[in-house]
Amino acid sequence: MKHRWLHLSDLHSYCSGIKTKVMRDALINEVEELNNEEKFDFIIITGDISDKDSGYDLAEEFILDLIYKLDIAKERVFIVPGNHDLSRNIPDNREDIVKELWGSGILDEESESNNISLLIDAQNNFFITYKNLLGRDYPKENIHFVEKVIEGVNIIHLNTSWMCYDSNVEDGRIHVGLNNVYKCLETINNEDFNIVIGHHRLEDLNPQERNNLKSIFRAKGIDMYLGGHCHQAIIEHDRNADMELCFCKQARAEFDDYPAGFILGNIDVDNNQSYYMFYNWSTSFAKWMYDYSVEAAKHGKYYLKGEKYNKEKSKKIDTIIDFKLMGIPLDYEEINRRYNLKNTSDYKFGHKNIYPKSDYDWNKYLKDLVIFYDSIIAEIKTDNVHIFPIAQIPLLVSLGYLMQNDSPNIKIYQYSENEESWVFDEKDDNISVKENFINGSNDILAVALEVSSEVKQEDINQVIEKEYDLLSFKVDSPRLGYLNYRNDVLRVKNIIKNKLDSIYSKYEEIHLFIAAPAGMCIEIGRIIRESMYPDTYTYNYNRNDGIHYKKVCNLKTLRNNQ
Repeated sequence: MKHRWLHLSDLHSYCSGIKTKVMRDALINEVEELNNEEKFDFIIITGDISDKDSGYDLAEEFILDLIYKLDIAKERVFIVPGNHDLSRNIPDNREDIVKELWGSGILDEESESNNISLLIDAQNNFFITYKNLLGRDYPKENIHFVEKVIEGVNIIHLNTSWMCYDSNVEDGRIHVGLNNVYKCLETINNEDFNIVIGHHRLEDLNPQERNNLKSIFRAKGIDMYLGGHCHQAIIEHDRNADMELCFCKQARAEFDDYPAGFILGNIDVDNNQSYYMFYNWSTSFAKWMYDYSVEAAKHGKYYLKGEKYNKEKSKKIDTIIDFKLMGIPLDYEEINRRYNLKNTSDYKFGHKNIYPKSDYDWNKYLKDLVIFYDSIIAEIKTDNVHIFPIAQIPLLVSLGYLMQNDSPNIKIYQYSENEESWVFDEKDDNISVKENFINGSNDILAVALEVSSEVKQEDINQVIEKEYDLLSFKVDSPRLGYLNYRNDVLRVKNIIKNKLDSIYSKYEEIHLFIAAPAGMCIEIGRIIRESMYPDTYTYNYNRNDGIHYKKVCNLKTLRNNQ
């Protein structure tokens, strides 16, 4: 079984400042790109598509554009109302009715039915919009209802907002209507994959109803509850209900305290790739990134547990680190097939197609790299770690430096331009390097590694203004697509390491000028011992700049930016 969906919430569509307009245009582009990588099967929107019932035209425009760009049938789009999707003065005595309900315990069937009848018309504007968007009526007479995605997969719509009145004081007092929930769930099969969607958190409900609702969910085989309302990305496993609770950020960007976000849901039982992926809108970069703020999700990714989500019960034994920051995305299916990787945990760095120029850009990416390393790679104790890197040289060297040279379970792959595929240890080209050391007894050492191209001394002179010693390593006829295989890389690495280890203590500074493939760059970073080497600087090369090399960072202070 394999299913993939997009989860949005809290559009508050009439909050339409310029930050939100930029964010939403970028959101459409981002999810369209994700859809091109692997198609979404359905869309879930968990309420507050309007703002205080002030209009729905912008919501309709945005959602229809989303449906069109993702090419999803309207019967695969599921929307529930939020507390902003109702008129708070319908009926005229709504306040009195709601406040009386706040003090009630669990409603009996007659009281529940009567009060729903009195209050439900406040959601009429939402129901009209629902029909306009999806071409089908919202069955308000049922209040809660089930729609089948395909055979064996159910979306249970929970209308948690029918009795809302004042969101400032009603949290913990809301009634969802247990009798209607129970009737709704009578039609589902416990063995199916069952997703409940609602607007509010369960904590927002009346405590007695909440506890009984969890019991019903557990008895009826509910697998997850997806919601919004809190404008925060939250994921947790509720032991009482034995289900996942997942809440989405808002889809507006005007308030820094509540940034925008969306969630990608993925269920792939056969390949043990069942997870939520959390995305966050970066106002400083004006682009979508992985959300690092979700406590239980490593680098924005939360793997789902349980037999329904995963065919294999065994612990994941391989981790794929996708550090391909340029070009087309990594083909995980091809990687798994080629290298016989099964039951993997897959993690991707939170940026793509990046071209940092300013110090601000570099500092941001390096800071996120440290977070990525600490939250993913550093936490892996026994698994094999498979790294697939294509990135700027300072980022590659920095990743290697963070790993250090004491991680035997690390496997670094290289993309071979000649073969147009990833390679590891398939062969040995017996590539060697020539070493040259110009020792002038200076305090500064420049290290030049010439594999993919030459490193010209006049370019080094532009950025190192003092006298320096020069240690260079050069292959015959440096060119792109050279030095791809593990044995060659390790042979060259050991030559460089042995030389540097014998002389580093003589210097106050080391400056790295590297023109080499990605795997080699990472291995160079692993040579620089955190506790032993002096200040060691990385550089980025740009032939179009007047000064070709730009100093990016001191590896020894890489963590000081946190």
